[in-house]
Amino acid sequence: MLTSALSLASMLGACSSPLAAVGTGSGADDRSDATTTTDATAKRFAACLTGKGFDARTAAGVSSGSGSGKQAPTKNAVALRMIGTDGKPVASQGNSLSASDDGPQLYPNAAYTSMEDDSTWVVFKDAKALAGSPYESKQREYADCEAKNPDFTQPIPDMGPQHQYSGEDKQAALAYAQAARKKGFDWVKDPDADTPTSITIPGTVSESELRRFLKECPTDGANISYAFAGTTEEFGYDYNKVLSEFTSGSASTEAAPQQ
Repeated sequence: MLTSALSLASMLGACSSPLAAVGTGSGADDRSDATTTTDATAKRFAACLTGKGFDARTAAGVSSGSGSGKQAPTKNAVALRMIGTDGKPVASQGNSLSASDDGPQLYPNAAYTSMEDDSTWVVFKDAKALAGSPYESKQREYADCEAKNPDFTQPIPDMGPQHQYSGEDKQAALAYAQAARKKGFDWVKDPDADTPTSITIPGTVSESELRRFLKECPTDGANISYAFAGTTEEFGYDYNKVLSEFTSGSASTEAAPQQ
C-alpha cells in the first residue's frame, strides 16, 4: 500500500459499478409531481421506443458529477424494462435484485439501473450499448429512434477518474524523474499511467537520503506529488515532517491508490 504525501496537489480517484442502482425511478406514465418535471426530448424518445415495441419510460437520470448516486430533479433519461433471457421482466425486491437473479450479467454495457417496487429498469448510453443484452436484436429500432430524436442525449454520469492530468503536468513529472536519476537517485522511477504526476519513494530510502533528494531535486513549482511505499512506522521516520521542511508546511497526507 502506498501512502501519498502530496506536496503541491491532491490526487483523487473514483470507481463505480456500471450497473449501480441509482434508486427509485420515475413512473412509467411520465407524470410529473411537485418536485420533478419531465424533459420534453426524453418524453419524445421514450414514446418512439414504445412505438417500436420497447417497454420504455422516462426516469430521473444521475446528475453529472454527483459521485454519490444522486438523482437529477428532472426525468431526463429514458430506461428500458430489464428482461431476462426468457423475455420476461426481471423482478426486484425493494431497491435490490434477488441474489439468484442473473439480470445484471445480461447487461454488460448498461450505464445504470433504476428500481421501483417490483420493477427494474436499465439505461443505455446508445444503441451500441444494447449489444450482448436481451435487447441486442432490437439495436436497429433503438438507433432509428436516436436518429429521429437527435436532440436527445442520455444523461450518463462521468465514471472516470475525477482528477484530470494535463499533458504538461505529465511531461514535467517524467522530466523530473529523469533528472533525478541523472543526479544519482537511481531509485526514482518514471510515474505510472494511473498516477502520472506522482513520484514513488521506496521503503529503502533513509531520512538522510530523502532530505538530500528533496534538496537537490526541487519541483520548482511543477504539479508533482510524492507517494511513499509504506507508513511512517515502516520507514522508521516521519517523512511528512521532512516534506514539510521543504514545502513550507504546504504538504498534505492522504491514502494513495493501492498497487
